[in-house]
Amino acid sequence: MSSVTGNILLQPQPPLRFIHASDLHLDRTLEQVSEGPAHWEQRMLNVSRRGAERLFKRVIEENVEFLILSGDVLNCHISPPGNFLFLIEQFEQLQKAGIAVYWVGGEFDSPEDWHTAFPLPDNVHTFPSNSIQEYYVYRAGESENIPIAKIVGISRNQQRRRIRSSEFPLDSGGLYTIAVANGEVEPESLAQRRIDFWALGGSNRRQIFRGNPRKKGLDGKPIPLEQPEIPVSSSGSSGNNSGSLGSGNKRERNNIPPQPYIVHYPGTTVARTPKDIGSYGATLVEIPHGEEPVLTFFPTSPVRWVNDVISLEATDDGGKLADELRLRIKNYRDNQKDDDLFINWFVDVPPGTLASNLRRGSLTADLLSELRSVYGKDDPITWSVSLTLILPEQLPKQFYEQQTILGDFLRSVKHFQDNPQKTIDLESYLPKDWEAEHSLDALLLADKITGEANNSGEHASNSASNSAQLTQSSRLIQSSVQTETQQRVLREAAIVGLELLGKTGNDEWKIKTEEQKTE
Repeated sequence: MSSVTGNILLQPQPPLRFIHASDLHLDRTLEQVSEGPAHWEQRMLNVSRRGAERLFKRVIEENVEFLILSGDVLNCHISPPGNFLFLIEQFEQLQKAGIAVYWVGGEFDSPEDWHTAFPLPDNVHTFPSNSIQEYYVYRAGESENIPIAKIVGISRNQQRRRIRSSEFPLDSGGLYTIAVANGEVEPESLAQRRIDFWALGGSNRRQIFRGNPRKKGLDGKPIPLEQPEIPVSSSGSSGNNSGSLGSGNKRERNNIPPQPYIVHYPGTTVARTPKDIGSYGATLVEIPHGEEPVLTFFPTSPVRWVNDVISLEATDDGGKLADELRLRIKNYRDNQKDDDLFINWFVDVPPGTLASNLRRGSLTADLLSELRSVYGKDDPITWSVSLTLILPEQLPKQFYEQQTILGDFLRSVKHFQDNPQKTIDLESYLPKDWEAEHSLDALLLADKITGEANNSGEHASNSASNSAQLTQSSRLIQSSVQTETQQRVLREAAIVGLELLGKTGNDEWKIKTEEQKTE
């Protein structure tokens, strides 16, 4: 509502509006997609730029006061010149729209690392990594030169990841304060600072923490909080002064009632790996005068990853599976819009012909080849990344109780499943004269298992003639294999043992669900 004072009509102030983004990683591309048609190679190489273009376009469309970038925008040490030029072009578009940028450096994009050959436009404000920098935000077109908010921040120091809330200065006039930083923080540790919004970066996942939420009255509206003035210390609290609290400021801190605050990581702007399931983007922040901020997520990632499980019966065949895959892809494409879609398929089917063909036959490769050739050429892309048979975590109890070779084998497998820290010694089963002849193969196997295949050629050329490398490769396997991978291999070993040493009818065993395992 507006109010009248004398002959002056006082209009309510519009809400403060800004966009918060981080972790653009312009130097990174799509990961863990080993093959694809040549025509979309460049499209995938530019996936981070495409996400950034969506972000900056939305900033202009929303006509916000400013954009906050909380670090990890690009790696200044390895990014090609094109990334620097691209970013400057985006900043210049914002400058034409009258939108400022406040950018703290992350792990590799500190202002000290920025190349002087690419000067930033005047609307871009950066923060040093060795002290707190303060900026006051003024609304364009206002008759009085009164700030509407204060932004305080510090770029990430290479020597530390932790954000120290005590370094951020307090505001003496109750001005809405936004702290900008990059790194790790315990949200509860920020409660002692009279800072309203912590705009943080350095996390791949979107996170929101609301501290000291305001109580609501009978009308459902938040009860106003007392906003006492905080005395300014003799050293002052403006400019580049850090304003850290010492023992002499205990009285000031104790006089401050609990204030509501928000800690926010917007997460990365692009889903680059199969683990990045869900939506990725940035946040529009709207702060009405005297009210709680409203945070609205909007997507920017041009890529979406999907894990889809298809459940079938043991009597179903490859044709039934193919029909189901085509139907689901059609449903995805109907809702795809402009995003490229990457799907990891998981097939849940009891033992039988279909399960055997998926594991050891050519069915998996044939289905993937068909899906990729039919649906992977369009724009946007629908790409089937993998097709995996779900393996049971445990077999029925009676198999482990058998006094047979199969029982002995399964009990050994289960021992390592239950004790993932135990070392699996495969070296003792090798022939004595195997070391020198097969050390190269051992190294390549170690690299493959540990995900270091890119370095295998270098390791092999330097050490293939050295039989001692066999022991080293064994240690690599033992020390570097992730628990998840080891467990998957052990489940596979149990199934192979069951097939080779036992009789498997279609109904002899079933995959145990989480509910069944707890009974």
